[in-house]
Amino acid sequence: MSVRGAPVRRPTAPRPPVRVAWLTTIPGPTDPLPDQVQQFLDWLRIQKNRPPTTVRAYRQDIAKFVAFMRTRPLGSEFCAAINRGALRRYQIELADVLPHPRTRARALVAVRRFLAYAYDEGWTEHELSRQVVVPTFTVGDPHPVATHLVPKLLAALPHESMRDLRDRALINLLITTGCRISEALALNRTELRPDGFRVLGKGGKHRTVYCTADSYAAIEQYLAARGPDASDAVFISVSNADMPKGRVLPGNRLTTDGARRALTALRHRFAADPTLYALIDGLRTPHAARHTAATTLLEATDGDVRLVQEVLGHATLETLRVYTEITDKRKRAAYERLGDYLKEQ
Repeated sequence: MSVRGAPVRRPTAPRPPVRVAWLTTIPGPTDPLPDQVQQFLDWLRIQKNRPPTTVRAYRQDIAKFVAFMRTRPLGSEFCAAINRGALRRYQIELADVLPHPRTRARALVAVRRFLAYAYDEGWTEHELSRQVVVPTFTVGDPHPVATHLVPKLLAALPHESMRDLRDRALINLLITTGCRISEALALNRTELRPDGFRVLGKGGKHRTVYCTADSYAAIEQYLAARGPDASDAVFISVSNADMPKGRVLPGNRLTTDGARRALTALRHRFAADPTLYALIDGLRTPHAARHTAATTLLEATDGDVRLVQEVLGHATLETLRVYTEITDKRKRAAYERLGDYLKEQ
């Protein structure tokens, strides 16, 4: 029922996706970057001794800024064309490309760090890093796979094809070790050990991680089916484009985007069976496997947060607070069910 005289609201068409001109021209991993940007990346790698994964993340984020700046008049030096107006416009267009504030914040932090370095080097007349405003965001609670579903999920993973064996081995590794996806994908075959192996984490810090016997067996089964080839990586891309005529090239290594797509494809396969999909529903991203490892290990060790901190490679115990809250909620829910059960007897 409408009120007389009140304006009638009509449904509006959904807003079409915004396409920015530079989105398809972002430099790839092997494409050249401006000399000043490359000097900054070399400074991170050599002077600051940042690990390759960190330098690669900075490169990917600054590459977006390079693509944007190339749509504007550039002088002989890349930084000479950067000004307040360009930075303001870039932040507006980046919000259309990366609508999630957390992802956008990381990309802008990289640009801000580059601008601070450029000012120190005398490439810019003004200190422009303050013109880059990093959006605030609320960190949501992780949504791990429920602990009692983890064994069923690992047992239900398919293992018919090479792709299935790879995905099964990767998920087993992530859930049982708590590795970040970048740490797992950086592993080489010669580094794997059944009694534990080292991974390179954030800040260039190494730590030792351990697989369960079943998870290590899943990795061995995948590597045995793959056989000897030219790639040192544990996890490789099995797409036709990356394996011409079925041949593994020396530089073949699964990327984080490739891992996300593989997990999405696996979820689509499970969607046909509601019972199977209920097992994998919580595994929406590779990082959810790390959350699952944290909560599962907390419950298996009766809340030994110090041990879980060492396994996951967290700098402080405060980071684990959200996981302990999740396990506490599950325990309270279990006791509530126990109370209801006793009342019914």
